[in-house]
Amino acid sequence: MKIASLLVSMLVMTSIYAQQPLSDEKQILKLEDDWARALKTKDRQLLDTIVATNFTFIEPDGTAKNRDEYLSDRSSDIADLESFELADLKVSVFENCALTSGVSKITERRQSKRYRFSLRWKELWLKDNGKWRVVASQATPVNPAWDTGFVIK
Repeated sequence: MKIASLLVSMLVMTSIYAQQPLSDEKQILKLEDDWARALKTKDRQLLDTIVATNFTFIEPDGTAKNRDEYLSDRSSDIADLESFELADLKVSVFENCALTSGVSKITERRQSKRYRFSLRWKELWLKDNGKWRVVASQATPVNPAWDTGFVIK
C-alpha cells in the first residue's frame, strides 16, 4: 500500500512540475537556440516567429537592416552556414523586456571561400501578449588578431 501511495505521489508531482511554464529567462534561452537553428537551416517561418515586426539589426559592418531586409538576407542562399555555436549567453529580464548577450562562433562558405569568425552580440527582447520577440540586435566582430583576414586558406 505504501508503495502504491508513493507512486501516486510521484506521478502527481511529476505532472505538476511538467505543467509549470518555463521562466522568462528559459523561454528566451530557448528562443536563442531556435534562432541559431533557424539561421543554420534558413528556416524563414521560424525566424518570422522570433523577430518582431519593428525589428532592427545592426550588421558587423555597421549597416542597419529592418525586419524584411534581415529575414530576406538570412533565408537566402548567399552563404552556407557550416556551424553556428552560441557561447557566453547572458539574460537579464526586466518585467516585459529583456537584454541578452553572447558570442556566436560561425563557420560559413561564400563563393567557394570558407570563413570562420566570432560575433559578440546584444539583443533587446519584448514580451507582448505572453510571447517574447526580439526587437533589436547588434553584432560586433571579435577577432583577437584584428589585422588578420577572416578567410581560411
